[in-house]
Amino acid sequence: MSKIPFEKQHLPADLVLQVERDIALGNSVTGSDLLAAIEQSIDLQLAARLRDIVSKSSIPAVKRRGRPSRCKGREDFALAEVDDRYPALLRKHEEEAEQKRLLAAAAGDILASAERTPSELAYTDILNLRRMKRVFRNLDWQTLRNKHSEWKNGHWHSAENSVDSEDFDAD
Repeated sequence: MSKIPFEKQHLPADLVLQVERDIALGNSVTGSDLLAAIEQSIDLQLAARLRDIVSKSSIPAVKRRGRPSRCKGREDFALAEVDDRYPALLRKHEEEAEQKRLLAAAAGDILASAERTPSELAYTDILNLRRMKRVFRNLDWQTLRNKHSEWKNGHWHSAENSVDSEDFDAD
């Protein structure tokens, strides 16, 4: 049996991933954490002056003002409207994409693979509506797609509908 030192038995932590996760969760990131992530990503130690500047900085937490709404009725009605609008918009964007492909094929060109998908365009159009901006603040098209999918499949508000048996025992 080989003897591997303990330090080499574990994979090193991905500090860049930890910093990204903290920012996504709305937690503040200290300068020393940011410095360690930068140095890990470039595999070099920064100059002393730059290390001092970065270690003194901090990325503050970003929080939304106010409490989240307890009533999900607005979102339910908005998702019903999304469900009504999405198929027509998707068909429209699919037809446009097909026309682009046909024109490119006729001209002998190849379309770039980095073009936006018809689904992305449809959800983006829905998010650009004024009343949808009020309901779905700070959402991107992928989050709206996931919410719409959960809503259609009946998984919406499932945590609110579950009843813990301990609640009945307390009475």
